[in-house]
Amino acid sequence: MKKLFKGSLGTAALVLAGSVLLGFALPAKAFAGGGEQAAGKVIKVPVAVANDFIPYAYLDEKDNYIGYEVELLREVDKLLPQYEFVYETVADQWVALTSGRVDLITHMWESNPKRLETYLFGKEMITTWASHLAFKPGRTDLNRASDMEGKIIQVGQGSGAAYFVETYNAQHGNKIKVVYSSGGTEITLSKLETGAIDAYLGAKRNLEVTEKNYNVTLGKSAEPIYNVYTYFVFRKDDPDQLALRDATDGALKTLRADGTMSRLSHEWLGGEYTKWGPEYGGN
Repeated sequence: MKKLFKGSLGTAALVLAGSVLLGFALPAKAFAGGGEQAAGKVIKVPVAVANDFIPYAYLDEKDNYIGYEVELLREVDKLLPQYEFVYETVADQWVALTSGRVDLITHMWESNPKRLETYLFGKEMITTWASHLAFKPGRTDLNRASDMEGKIIQVGQGSGAAYFVETYNAQHGNKIKVVYSSGGTEITLSKLETGAIDAYLGAKRNLEVTEKNYNVTLGKSAEPIYNVYTYFVFRKDDPDQLALRDATDGALKTLRADGTMSRLSHEWLGGEYTKWGPEYGGN
């Protein structure tokens, strides 16, 4: 049977699956919180980042962490002399955060009511995230949320997309058949080609990276199925974590105001994805 995707699926690594208005560096205590920070001690902050989440957080040819999330965190760290961020990759970021192994996690995490019950999200978003349906090219029947009814939609277990689809199902009589992803991008693309799934959800910029890295053409819904922001995430009910969150938010406000976030967004994500907008949901 003739393949509907052009080219080979390939083997490139990509994981599918989220101040004050001054333009200059602030003093050491600009964003200092309570607890240990007040003593002037530099606190090491273990930060969980991915090592293969292009273009957000991944390893270069010298095994150094790079990507939008990593470079943004480095800019935040420059504004917070009371902290020193140390990066690592863990098997499960949520478990590592809850256990205290790390103090900050980032993987384009979306906020939702269920997550807010357990975790402390930043108040300053790090990107906008407009999620589109991706499907075999040529289809014209998948352009809005209601079009998912009667279809097989793949989402990542515990992801923001899963929360959206599961919530939609609960409100509309479970009309969507939800399947959870297993394996990487190549397997997902194969499922689309064979008809094992009708579509999956992804940010448009990620879908474009998939097309480039895997030499395929994807059909995409013309409009986003849902819009959200993404955030850094911290441990809840911990005074030191609250101080870290507030300090990080202060630095992010400055980086948004002085244009640093916009510059990094264009450099790593290929466009402007750092502006607040009425079409996006917040905390």
